[in-house]
Amino acid sequence: MFGSGRAKRRAEVFGELAALVHAGVSVGESVTAVAEELGDTRLGRALAEVGREASRGRSLADGLRRHEGVFSPLTTAMVEIGERSGRIEAALRSVQEYHEKDFELRHLLTRELFYPIILFAAILVIPVVADFIRVWITDTLLAAVVVTLGHLFVYVMLLGVPLTIIAFTVRTMSQSGEGRLRLHRILLSIPIIGGVVRKLSLARFCRALASLYSSGVLLGTSVRLAGEAAGNEVVRRELTRDASKIDSGGTLSDALGQSSLMPDTVLRMLRTGEKTGGIDEMAHNVADHLEQEAETAIKQVAVSLAPAAVIIAGIIVALMVIGFYSNLYSF
Repeated sequence: MFGSGRAKRRAEVFGELAALVHAGVSVGESVTAVAEELGDTRLGRALAEVGREASRGRSLADGLRRHEGVFSPLTTAMVEIGERSGRIEAALRSVQEYHEKDFELRHLLTRELFYPIILFAAILVIPVVADFIRVWITDTLLAAVVVTLGHLFVYVMLLGVPLTIIAFTVRTMSQSGEGRLRLHRILLSIPIIGGVVRKLSLARFCRALASLYSSGVLLGTSVRLAGEAAGNEVVRRELTRDASKIDSGGTLSDALGQSSLMPDTVLRMLRTGEKTGGIDEMAHNVADHLEQEAETAIKQVAVSLAPAAVIIAGIIVALMVIGFYSNLYSF
């Protein structure tokens, strides 16, 4: 759920690569060995091809770049800087750390929202099961099946069809930059949920920025690539809009300060890092701060959803019990 498994797998892959390189195994052999462990998966096939190219003398970054649908520009940039500086193991560790943090955030979403999702699923299932049992007891099994099919038809018309239309619309809009921009703007405008999405996107941005800059990527380039890691088109455009000013000698805090999305607290922390010369360390601290805020926001959403689901489920069960005994004593 929420892509946590994929993030964990990528963290494990780059951790294994770093361990093999540290042990003295060549990059090509290391990538090939990890690809064999993954088997016939999309990631495994891509790594197998990258490993073959690396064994022929091609750089690892060039091999990763040929599979943009599998490896993000952020990952490729960090690996490329590691190869150029002769610190490939450190670069692989940085990629591993980034994916581990990404996994922690996604796992947090899964853990905190699992219970409310189960409750809302129960709200849909309980009436169907209860009506099936009630009709079976008072009538026949065939009548109970017919009633159940009627419930399912109502669910399909009221939930299935609208959700299918929404999913199709979201998929269509996601295929273009402007479509993603409108979609993500709508997402950010949703009460409560929008705030959580914004904090998560900013946390990913700052975590990626910290990993890139500490790996030796130029600050302006780090901002642009970190924007891709934010996972939200609105956040990406807002935060990378003035990245060119950094290339011209501007400061990171001034560039990010042009966006209304970045909290003042974060900007003050970044200014402190610029004054002390520890932008990468401060960026990590900012990422930690934003992740804590995101965690708090997610927990608040989960806490508010769970009681609502319990109350709705209780009302439904009470109405069903009243209806059952009303029908029972009406004979």
